[in-house]
Amino acid sequence: MSPSSTWLRQLLTKPIRNGVVAFAAFFSLILLLQLFRNPALIGSRSGGQRWRAGVTVSAARQRSLNDVRNSTLGFERIVAINLPERTDHRDGLVLQTAVSDIKVDFINGVSRSSIQSKVLPTGHRHDEVPPWIGAWRAHMNAISHVVEKNWTSALILEDDVDWDIRLKSLLQDFALSTDDLLRHRDQGRRALSAVDTSRVPSSSPFGDGWDVLWLGHCGMELPIDDQIPVILHHDDLSVPQVEYQKSYDIKAESPLRSLPPHTRAVAYGARQGTCSLAYAVSRTGASRLLNDLGLKRLDNAFDLSLRDWCEGNNGHQRHTCISVLPQLFDHYRPAGSDIGDSEINPEDDKHRDKAYTRNIRWSVRLNIDKLLSGDKDFDDQYPDV
Repeated sequence: MSPSSTWLRQLLTKPIRNGVVAFAAFFSLILLLQLFRNPALIGSRSGGQRWRAGVTVSAARQRSLNDVRNSTLGFERIVAINLPERTDHRDGLVLQTAVSDIKVDFINGVSRSSIQSKVLPTGHRHDEVPPWIGAWRAHMNAISHVVEKNWTSALILEDDVDWDIRLKSLLQDFALSTDDLLRHRDQGRRALSAVDTSRVPSSSPFGDGWDVLWLGHCGMELPIDDQIPVILHHDDLSVPQVEYQKSYDIKAESPLRSLPPHTRAVAYGARQGTCSLAYAVSRTGASRLLNDLGLKRLDNAFDLSLRDWCEGNNGHQRHTCISVLPQLFDHYRPAGSDIGDSEINPEDDKHRDKAYTRNIRWSVRLNIDKLLSGDKDFDDQYPDV
């Protein structure tokens, strides 16, 4: 036996060997925990990666989906519309984006009083300037900015939105669905586990050829026609039970009430979409919107015009829009007076005892103190009952 072998045997005494074994076991446990925390790390026999239960994603597609976790959520830019006097909204959004590792560029909102009738499209049908005209112009300014900068895509936010702490993961699932909807528009309803996740889109992690992705609203319906494609995300625990799902019509039943609990739906179209809280535009989509809703005609509030534009109603050509229910962005409503909820339709100065954000379980805004302190025991607005 060589001197080196004898030295090694002497070194690896029983206590040391036990320590080595314990360290190896501890390291294996840590690795296992990481795999459970990040399912995308779990390999599959096909060479792809396990994304979530029943969904395997190719390694190449995984790399494109990683872009959704960047500071602009997979879009080239994020733009937020903010009236300069609403410093409360701006400060809140600055804080939310900071703790979410999201980068937002602000663009000024527009007041109704600053709009002159001579700048309105020739299709304007109102004798007087309507109360929503400032919001319409602010959205047109944001869309015009996208066109002017020649961005490939942009997410446009209103400044009082809130989202789930798990937003980036939810958007990755959404991206898998949007890409499949765009490529298979004749397959009706199906589960996320049935989609083709091997292909890598060429222009965006969300797929190719879309005009608008409507991510935040205050009410929308599923398509009536079962042949219109809808992809269902089952067992999404960020989705509240249906009795908690609310729209602008507080008494309305959830469009998802007939589906299994914790189901999110990604749908082709934007049936009955209301409120333009958060929507993404492609370069082409932004140009089309600016032409149609900014220059040609003005006959309704921006969100309702966007709905008609997407659906091909009221004389509009149908465009390629994709929506999600429940929405991924919704209004944050602070405790106290509700008089500041809307610049278009001011409320009656009623008192709100408790802050809330509808349809969002782990609200960033309502967990801001915990996010700032590093506390991971997040408050769930709508726990299962």
